[in-house]
Amino acid sequence: MELLLGEVMLPRVSLAELLWCLEHALSEEQAWALCFQCCCRMRQLGPSLHAVVIKGSGSVFLHADGTASFKVHQKSAGSYVGNTQQLEEKLLEYLGVVIYEALDWGIDSQVERELSEPLEKLLSLMLKLDNEAMKLVVTLQDVIKICEDRLPRPSEAASHYKGTCRSLFTEYMELQKLLSIIQTSKEVFQHQPLALLILPLYAYLEELWPAVIRELQSGVRLHKALGPPRHRAPLQERAYSPYEMLADDIRQKRYTLRKVSHCARWTSLK
Repeated sequence: MELLLGEVMLPRVSLAELLWCLEHALSEEQAWALCFQCCCRMRQLGPSLHAVVIKGSGSVFLHADGTASFKVHQKSAGSYVGNTQQLEEKLLEYLGVVIYEALDWGIDSQVERELSEPLEKLLSLMLKLDNEAMKLVVTLQDVIKICEDRLPRPSEAASHYKGTCRSLFTEYMELQKLLSIIQTSKEVFQHQPLALLILPLYAYLEELWPAVIRELQSGVRLHKALGPPRHRAPLQERAYSPYEMLADDIRQKRYTLRKVSHCARWTSLK
């Protein structure tokens, strides 16, 4: 039986599904936020922490309110042997792997992503990548403190990171909505005469949106168009039909129409 530890009754999405849908890796700020939220959630679990098993991005969930939870099998409860300190170090190691893979998601295997020094040190500490990190005892509170201290106002870390995760979830939901509209439109126009022209356009839009988001997240900024003011070309005159000319005369009140009674109309016809 599968459980969701730390779950609240809100819409959720696994990190794996989110990455697959957005088609781009996490930004560094999103990685910090995910790390902070996961560590805070694990601290809240208390004795249930022994049931947490983090196995890849499919076992970590983000919720609509920006919180995190973990999916495990009930039979895995108590599978970790050791004290709380050893358990926290092991879970932090697994969480570090998930975050590192999310930062590296979609990047060519031969290309190494350059991380900022603080984030690189944090991951090195969680993953025990060097001798110095191997000697240190790292707890959930230690990682939470590191995430807080990197901000100008550490006291606002909880609201900041929660808002970052909430925005990430919102981005996923908006893209899902857009893709759903495109898919519905494709089904509607599939058997229409213009299907051969319209369907490739929808396919292009499906690929365009994630690409635009990737560009914006990589630091691309949109600039206001500069240059001399554009002057519209004068409208070319065209010939109006008699009906259009009459309608224009009425709108411009060039003529005054006399009221004709119903009886007078029938009299004139007779």
